[in-house]
This record gives sequence, C-alpha cells and structure tokens, in this order.
Amino acid sequence: MWRLSPISVAIAWLAVLGIAFEAAGAPKQAAAKSQSAPQPTGSKSNVQSLGAVRPSNLVLPQFAVSSFAGSEVVAQVVQNDLRLADVAAPPTNSSAVAAAREQDRASGSVNLDAWAAAGVNYVLRGQLSGSEAQAELYDVASKVRLFGKSYKGLRRGEERRLAHQIADDIITALTNRPGIFSSLICALVDREGGTKEVVVMEPDGGALRQLTNERALVATPTWGKNGAEIYYTSYRDNNPDLYGITLNGQRFEISRRPGLNTAPSWSEAVQRIALSLSKDGNSEIYTMTRDGRDLQRLTNTPDADTAPDWSPDGSQIVFTSDRGGRPQIYVMGSDGSNPVRISSQGYCDSPAWSPDGTKIVYVVREGGEFNLYYVEVAEGIPIQLTRGQGDNRDPSWAPDSRHLVFSSNRSGSKDLYLMSIDTKVAHPIARGGYSSPSWGPLFGR
Repeated sequence: MWRLSPISVAIAWLAVLGIAFEAAGAPKQAAAKSQSAPQPTGSKSNVQSLGAVRPSNLVLPQFAVSSFAGSEVVAQVVQNDLRLADVAAPPTNSSAVAAAREQDRASGSVNLDAWAAAGVNYVLRGQLSGSEAQAELYDVASKVRLFGKSYKGLRRGEERRLAHQIADDIITALTNRPGIFSSLICALVDREGGTKEVVVMEPDGGALRQLTNERALVATPTWGKNGAEIYYTSYRDNNPDLYGITLNGQRFEISRRPGLNTAPSWSEAVQRIALSLSKDGNSEIYTMTRDGRDLQRLTNTPDADTAPDWSPDGSQIVFTSDRGGRPQIYVMGSDGSNPVRISSQGYCDSPAWSPDGTKIVYVVREGGEFNLYYVEVAEGIPIQLTRGQGDNRDPSWAPDSRHLVFSSNRSGSKDLYLMSIDTKVAHPIARGGYSSPSWGPLFGR
C-alpha cells in the first residue's frame, strides 16, 4: 500500500459502515497572507505543455566556501542547502578551488581573483568561535561583499541550525526571496507490522527524529498552532481519531468522534482546524477550535468531501470532492459558501494552498501514475511539475511558496523529495518508507 490519504481512509472506514463512494484527497499546511478568489480552470487543452515538465536548463551560479573555521559541518550544510534549493551549484573545477582556498589560508583574506580563475561566482568565508559566528559573502565578478553578518547566542551542537540560517541569508541576498531552511518538515515513516509514526526533520533531511509512539496506523500529519504542534490521525484505539503533539512529545486529544477524524488543516489567521468527519455517514468537512469544540459543518452532500486546506488569510478553503462524479478540487468560503471547481483533469486530490496565497498545488492521476500540478489562483491554468517518474503525491509548500516537498516512488521506495517549481528538479531528502510530508513555517514567523 502506497499511503493512506484522507480519501482512502474514508473509503476503508466507510466500507466498514456499509457506505460506498468514490473520493480523493490529502491535507496540507496553512499559512498567513491574503489572496484573490480562485478562477475556475478551463479544459484540459489549457494545461501548460508537457515540455514545461522537463527540468530547467538554467545555468546556476557556482558557489564555494573558502573556509569556515571551527566547523566543517557548517560549510557542508550551507553548500548542500544552496544545491537543494537550486540557488547555486557546487564548483566544478576542484583543483582550482583547492588552489584558491590555499591562497586564502596563506593570506588570511579572500583572494577574489583566484576564485574567479576557479569559475566560482560567489564565495563564503566564515568562522565559528564559542557562542558566536561571523560570515561574509562575496560576489566574485564585481568584487563586492554582499553581506557580513554576526550570529550570536549559539549553543553547543547548533552547527546545523547556524548553517541553515546562513544559507537562508545567502538565498535572500542572491534572490531577494526568503530562505526555506530555518524550518522543519514532518512526515510519516513506515514501521513494522504496517504501522506508521510521525517524524520531524530539517528541510535537507537532517536531524531526523521520531515524534510519536503510536504503534498503530497513523495518517495525515500537518503543522498546527504557532508551528509548535503537529496534528495527525491515529488508529491506536481502533478508530481514526485526531490528536495533537508538541515538538517535545506531549500528546493531546482533539477529536474522537465516531468514524473519520482526519485530514486536519490549521489556520493561524482564524485559529481553527478544518478537517473531515464521517460521524453522520459520509465524509464531510467541518471546522473546530483547537480543543475540538465549536464544531461547524461546511459541506452537506451525498458525496465525499475531504482534504481541506485553508487559504492563508482564513477566508477560503480548498478541498477534494467527488460530487461531480470523480474527485476534483474545489474552493469554498470558510463558511462553506460558493463552492467553485478549479480542476479539470480526470482524478485530482491532495490540494495545498501556498503560504503567499497565490498558488494551489494538487495531485492528478493520469496514465496509471500520479503527477503534481499547480495553478496560479488568479489565472487558473494548470502547470504540470512531474511526468513519467512514478507516483508523486502529498505535496506541501515551503515557506517561500516557490519550493515543494512531496513523496515519490520513482526510485523504487517511498522517498521524500524537495523541488523548486522554477527548475522542476527533484532532490531526494529522505529515503525508504516516507510519506505525507508537511512543511512548517519559518522559525519565529
């Protein structure tokens, strides 16, 4: 079994109740800005040509670290972060890079002519000493220092976190966009006997740790209040109940109503959870407060409605419904009003609204595989991101609304990948039995 999406959970659970229906879906993160009303998509002929699925032939600038005294880990992580984000590539002329580093070591400064000869476009030099670090980024061609920054109050063992901060600062300096690495990703990992657990990791796949100990089937994890909690469904007590857990492992109940309690999505803007419940029969969408109270029903159809995800400002909800005969993506007001279909392909699920409110990504089943598409909310034209590389599911937006994390079996196992929607290059970050990723907000945001 590939994974239990909200819709497959609904099918399995409601089959027990003797209720049959066709459905689809999966939850993803909420965020925090305003957006315009989405436009319905046109016919499939309006889908952006499949040529756009091929990775971009953009030549990335070469980036190198002259030295980072006190921590080789920082240098390695910064270099890898920029590669994963498709912001800068490692240098290709290893001998010239080694010569430039040796000149810098001997002189105690950055020799930009030597780095230019090595074909490097940007070079970083830094130092970690005790609880403080310094970093300087240089534009080799213009011989300009792009920034010099101090990082204070560091604690022992925080080299990776420091590296992610520096990488994010470099991304901002080079692209004028926020970085993505000062954050966390949660996901599911397969365990023995068909069970799953929630894990958290850094966006490069590092510092991975298991958070739950359910010893049962677990589904649909997503980030909650202040980016400090994770909400998920657990079958621990033989019913798909909704729980929360803090990052230090404190578990609490949210909803244990009969039937499905699944596919949660938290809105920081309105301080409510949207989710799918089947307490009255088929799967419908509701909202509630974080403690499971003040239940409000948003949909009421004989079909399956699931996989809700809030718009950043909390005014709208995107969701999956098979009310038209097969699963499609719809957007409605946060009170359930004015549902509008925004997808057009045959089978669509797993919608996720970008943190800046301008895009919605979702999964389309076509030709025996599952692929990722997204639409610009204001335009409504689907843009394809993957094709011919196995099943690609569970997309979740990075804080910058330009990168995604998703699960794929393209290598033969269930792995997590990071992708820029600009380059469409997928980089593996976690291999072997991972699914349902959800990308959290930037620290302190």
